[in-house]
Amino acid sequence: MRAVAPGSGVIAVLGLVSAVVYGASDFFGGLAARRMSALLSSALGCAVAVIVAGIAVAAEGPAWSWSDVVLSLVAGVFGSIGTWAFYAGLAVGPMSIVSPGVAMIYAVVPAIVGVAVLGEEFSPLGYVALTAVVVAALLLAVPRQRDGTRLTPRAILLGTVAGLGYAGYIVMMDRTSAASGLAPLLIELAVGVVVYTGALGVNLVRSGPGELAGVRETRSTVQALFGGLLLAIATILLVIGLHLGDLAVMGVLNALYPLGTVLLALVVLRERLSPVQLVGIALALGASVVLALS
Repeated sequence: MRAVAPGSGVIAVLGLVSAVVYGASDFFGGLAARRMSALLSSALGCAVAVIVAGIAVAAEGPAWSWSDVVLSLVAGVFGSIGTWAFYAGLAVGPMSIVSPGVAMIYAVVPAIVGVAVLGEEFSPLGYVALTAVVVAALLLAVPRQRDGTRLTPRAILLGTVAGLGYAGYIVMMDRTSAASGLAPLLIELAVGVVVYTGALGVNLVRSGPGELAGVRETRSTVQALFGGLLLAIATILLVIGLHLGDLAVMGVLNALYPLGTVLLALVVLRERLSPVQLVGIALALGASVVLALS
């Protein structure tokens, strides 16, 4: 059995900060997508993230192995599938159900793998805190306004695929060796660039150059690029935390990514948070403190 490392407090902080930065990346990417396609915004952001990851890997000089390369490639595929299914699920199903469902799967599956398969152990209070984080992730993912879209079997399927895709991504990244450093990050982001570029190419063939018209919007382009920078930072923190140990902690805390989005929406866009989201924020912060001290 693998017990929690003495530095579990550091891991909890890395997990929470990574989640918040992921959410901030989503926020700026979403702002950019108001004036350009979500696909173009994602492609620009991923391209910047690859550049940042490449610089970090070159400076770090990690050890490469075929097993790490394969795991990273699989992680990239899982992540790309998860993102596609998530957006597709939101398009055909009620966001108020699909989004929390994806967050729940993303939180629970890595925790089960970490505890049941990898043998990670926690104190009784630690298990309570992990459960509280899962609940907080569900509350944070519930949007303030509900729409009238019906929940269909297709929406359920896409939401499940998205959650499992994200969960598979973090599990695969966790299995890469510590000696590989940030190399898995560079590889999985490169997979994302290939996927997004291919999708953009298909759309260009179908719709013409209008698909790239969004790059003329300077402000939106800057927002997309900044979102990519934040994506790189968040993933660097995630990989460091996973290599330090505790897939369960990192997986559960990383599902709090809506925290960064809703906080920036509050500060920048002056959006009001629902009572449910406020409870989720308080629960997330309190449970994270418990994990950091346990």
